[in-house]
Amino acid sequence: MAGCRNRKLIWGDYDMAQYYVHNLRQGGSPAPAGYSSWLDYWEKKTGLSAGTCHRVGCYKTATDGAHVQIVNGGNEWYIVPLCHSCNTQFGSNFYVNGPLVPVNSIYPIKW
Repeated sequence: MAGCRNRKLIWGDYDMAQYYVHNLRQGGSPAPAGYSSWLDYWEKKTGLSAGTCHRVGCYKTATDGAHVQIVNGGNEWYIVPLCHSCNTQFGSNFYVNGPLVPVNSIYPIKW
């Protein structure tokens, strides 16, 4: 969607952004060694508890570590906590609250 911009917000002690993301279908791969799930990966990398779904406007419990890409942001894949119903909306674009944790560790966490 042309013209969409990422927005900043404050969450606890962190200055984080909202990101306009594309929800990827290809997220079914096992989490990296040492992590029980992609949600566990996100929590351990950020030091935060996922809590509720990070999709803006959804307040269900986050159950999945969803694979997303930032719209018009490159080919990097990131993990963000979503509820299962938001995570299964494959191919959808929507805003999420950060932080986003990269699947490939050569990219930084997007706070």
